[in-house]
Amino acid sequence: MAMKNDEPWVLVCGSIALDFVGRYDGSFADYQERYDIKALNISLQLTELRTSFGGCGMNITYGLHKLSTLVTPLSAAGLNFMDHYHQHLTEIGIRTKYIAVDSSLPRCATAMVISDDEGNQITGFHAGASPSLMRKLPSEIENIEQCRIAILAPEDAPIMLRQARDLHRLDIPIIFDPGQGIAKFSEADIHELLTLSNTVIINAHEYGILQHNSGLSDEEVQHMVDKVIVTDGANGVNVFTSGTMNHVDGIDKTRIVDSTGCGDAFRAGYLFGLMQDVDAKICAELGCVLAAINLENIDTQTYDIDAAGLWARHEAAYGHPEQ
Repeated sequence: MAMKNDEPWVLVCGSIALDFVGRYDGSFADYQERYDIKALNISLQLTELRTSFGGCGMNITYGLHKLSTLVTPLSAAGLNFMDHYHQHLTEIGIRTKYIAVDSSLPRCATAMVISDDEGNQITGFHAGASPSLMRKLPSEIENIEQCRIAILAPEDAPIMLRQARDLHRLDIPIIFDPGQGIAKFSEADIHELLTLSNTVIINAHEYGILQHNSGLSDEEVQHMVDKVIVTDGANGVNVFTSGTMNHVDGIDKTRIVDSTGCGDAFRAGYLFGLMQDVDAKICAELGCVLAAINLENIDTQTYDIDAAGLWARHEAAYGHPEQ
């Protein structure tokens, strides 16, 4: 999507990955009840295995692009990006100018994801080309002064810190989204990233790890940033702003096809709301709607929705129209 010099846009800093996605017929909870699991040594017979386009950064970018929100992804890829992924992005109109392809590295980041019938997942992730030094800084992007907000999608702490410091110097608001990688972030990493950021989006399990690794209480985290958005799957979302909590219910009776990428879809919906100048609670509702749409489709970059369709689904779910 072409950008005009005076139009605000979103910067998505995050991984571009190829996903190997498997399906377990049943639930992990039933497996645990039936078999004695020792040291996580388990063997799952899969009913399906496929490859799909993924990576948190590109999944968020995809969602924003479908909603006609101007977005630029900033990432690094390995040589296999040119096999199919590059064509996929260019065909749907996502610009790839700031995806650095490092010819010295054979593979993009790679995720191995196994999902059960209840939407639970076991995930393994390899960073691949993500740490490549060829990746540009936000300050090197053309027209960066028109960037309205940036999201740091899950990557290794050194990558996120480098980008956050640069964005902070540019006075661009930052959403810190550490994801599963938070388990390897040090106390110093978390404190600095919170200090540089305006908002944290994180799921309930990861939020517990963030607090454990940082030594910070709920109140201390909420004091360091303007907003803390804590997602909890079907249980909905808690939005903390200035010590006040607003709860947003999840979407009822969503057909579960594939839970991969639902968190990324939530973030795309939330960012769409921010760009529409609605409040944080409605942003979270929009995020829940887009996550549900993602859940109803296989893989992470296959759902088809536009802004009008998202608002219509939002009104049906939450009972108030487009703001």
